[in-house]
Amino acid sequence: MERDQIQRQKYALSLVNNIQGHYHYLKGVVQDFQEKCLRVAPGRSVPPDIINQIRESYKGIRDRLVEIKSIQQLLQTKYRQFYHRDPVRDKEIIEFEFISKNTYSKFEFTLKEIEAKKKMERERLAQMGHKNEPSRGSF
Repeated sequence: MERDQIQRQKYALSLVNNIQGHYHYLKGVVQDFQEKCLRVAPGRSVPPDIINQIRESYKGIRDRLVEIKSIQQLLQTKYRQFYHRDPVRDKEIIEFEFISKNTYSKFEFTLKEIEAKKKMERERLAQMGHKNEPSRGSF
């Protein structure tokens, strides 16, 4: 019985370490992600690979946050007696989630704004092109 208890405690500790690893990873990545997203602005040209990098980065952040929440839920239900919450870390994880969602939302809005401006410019050029062409009336 005691051996099973020790194994459960070790497993719970490994889960906590897993959360801690994800936390440290997110601490650096969320800030980099935010800086990349802020580089995208309507007045600037944005290479497609940067857009893809931002999207992949957001997907990675989301995946890590989902894994953290799943591990926390497992610890709180099955390994409750071995799990001691860290409220400061938990608060920062929630902040990472908020920052990444908010930043990504602004990024997508900016991309839509850029596309709308490009479309308006193409339409304007097309209209100017039609006005400059001589009319082809019937003879």
